[in-house]
Parts: sequence; structure tokens; C-alpha cells
Amino acid sequence: ELDNHCKQKKIEWFASAWDINSIKFLNQFNLNKQKVPSALIVDEDYLELIAKNKKYTYISTGMCEMKHIEKCVEIFKKNSCSFELMHCVSAYPFDDNLANINMIPFLREKFNCDIGYSGHEKGGMAISIAAVALGATSLERHFTLDRTMYGSDQAASITPEGFEGL
Repeated sequence: ELDNHCKQKKIEWFASAWDINSIKFLNQFNLNKQKVPSALIVDEDYLELIAKNKKYTYISTGMCEMKHIEKCVEIFKKNSCSFELMHCVSAYPFDDNLANINMIPFLREKFNCDIGYSGHEKGGMAISIAAVALGATSLERHFTLDRTMYGSDQAASITPEGFEGL
């Protein structure tokens, strides 16, 4: 249903696969992009399968150590799969002072690749805008119609009103 709706509206969509079966499920839609969620950057078998798809991949870095990012980049380069690391803090939501957006230029220099920013901060869009000013090549924000809805992402999500001021 989502695939058909997006085709009708000429919207390119993609999703994070959280396990091997989800990767196989998403592959049936011939998507151009894919995303590795932070929690799975430590799973080398998962990363190998994703990288073998050879689709542009956004890779969240929030739940790992530098050695995991290094291994992930190695896997994607070995498989000649284009990627972009996404700096993020895996807390939902987090205080702006924990954003550590100086990781954006640090990661870009260390890995010589595009670095995006995945924002889960409480305070509106200021940190996301600063991330772009520091060279973030993409920006991910969670979106909700109502921040009081159930779920850990709701409080860190932006509402339609939050986008109006941009």
C-alpha cells in the first residue's frame, strides 16, 4: 500500500530493515536507498547483506563505538556500496547540549565520506540547522502528528508546526 501510494505521488521512499527477513521483504520493492539503524551497526552479518544490495545506504552511528563504525565502513567499501554515515545520539529525546555535532566534521575527515545528521533532540530544529552549517549532507528528523502519542520516538519527533518556521 505504501509503495503504491508513493508511486502515485512520485515520492521516493525507503526504510530501515531491523533483521534479515526485513531486508528480504524490502528488496521486493526495488528501492534505491536503504538505512541501517544504530542498533544494527554492530551486526557484521547484517551489514554484509545490506552492503551486497549495493543501494545507497544511510548508516546511523548512535549505538556503537568507533571500532564498529570502522568495521562497517570497511564492509561497505569492500562491497563497493555507496553510503553516508549519520551522526546521531541514541536517546529519545535528548537535551541539546548532548548533540555533539562536532562529530560531523570529525567523521567526514576520518572516513572521507558524506556525513548526515539524525536528530532526536528536544529543542526544535536549532541543532539540526547547526548540523547542516557544519556540513551535514543529509538530515533525518522523526515526524509525528502528535507528540503525546504512545512511543519512544514521539517526544523527539517534530510536528507539522515545527516545520512551519523553516
